[in-house]
Amino acid sequence: MSFIRFDIRSILLALGICALPAAAQDGPQAPAPVAAQAPAATSQSTTPAAAPKSTVPDYPDPRTFTIGVFYWFTGPGTNPGVITGRIVRDNETLDDLGKAKRTPGVQISFPISRTGELKFEGFVTKGDGNAVAVNDPFLLGTQFTTGDKLVTQYSINSGKIYLDDLLFPHKFPVSKFRLKSLWEVQYVRIKPVIDLPPISTGTTATATKSLILPTFGIAAEYQVAPHVLFRVAGSGFGLYHRSDIWDGEATLSYRINHVEVVGGAKAFHFKTSPNKDEYYRATLAGAFAGVRWHW
Repeated sequence: MSFIRFDIRSILLALGICALPAAAQDGPQAPAPVAAQAPAATSQSTTPAAAPKSTVPDYPDPRTFTIGVFYWFTGPGTNPGVITGRIVRDNETLDDLGKAKRTPGVQISFPISRTGELKFEGFVTKGDGNAVAVNDPFLLGTQFTTGDKLVTQYSINSGKIYLDDLLFPHKFPVSKFRLKSLWEVQYVRIKPVIDLPPISTGTTATATKSLILPTFGIAAEYQVAPHVLFRVAGSGFGLYHRSDIWDGEATLSYRINHVEVVGGAKAFHFKTSPNKDEYYRATLAGAFAGVRWHW
């Protein structure tokens, strides 16, 4: 019996010794090292880096102060004329004062914003002709007789100042095709002279009229190549039974550094108010060519 008790004790003792390593493993573990925390963000936010500036220019050619001259070959159209107004009953019409001669002009432009340019354009045209009086006309305050052989001449001065502004698409670099809005003020002055020869001893009649109107328009441009631009523009304004004015042009220009060569066709029309004893009207049209210098 003692032998059996010894064996049981021996077995229990052996089991206890084997359980010690497992108990040691199931015991409390050492605390894990605390991970280093990132420093708290400062109260001031970091400014994001600026985006790199685009190297593509807004326009194919730099916009600068520009001055130019052109020569307008005024030809087909309606020659200037004096027309009887609505407030008189007598004849005060001489509807053809003669063909317009060649017309010189000047153009100036200056960029005032990323999208807009302030522009000025002016020209002076002169003409002359011959006419025979009919129906005893009372012209420019002077009485003439039927059959009088009249010598006529005239001068027309015109100028407009306007804002040429990008309308569509409003993006940069500008699109090859774009639309521009035109906000203008136009001025016209006409001075006709009617003579009854011999001029030295005969009768001379003259009267000057001026017209100032706001005009509004649109221009379409297409960049055919980096230095070649095609442009069509038109503007106008009028009052019913009163004065009106309009003009239009189609041009093709080619620029080499500071020099730009331009050519195309122009048309210009005006009418002073008919609510007078007399009023003037004319439509001038023809080809033109010019050169511009870009500073």
